[in-house]
Amino acid sequence: MNPFKKSVIGSVLLLASFIKYYREPEIFSSATVFLILGSLAVYFEYGSDNFKPKDYNDEEE
Repeated sequence: MNPFKKSVIGSVLLLASFIKYYREPEIFSSATVFLILGSLAVYFEYGSDNFKPKDYNDEEE
């Protein structure tokens, strides 16, 4: 899937979860689950790139 498309889908899910969570704040609601999973997805999609060396290549030689 296109990375831009994944970013848009993730952002919409996170924003919808924020809105739902602040309207009805509950610890074990579906909005909280989406917020946690969405945050983890964003971290693993973009956060793990910060720890790779600049000359690192994903392809096998």
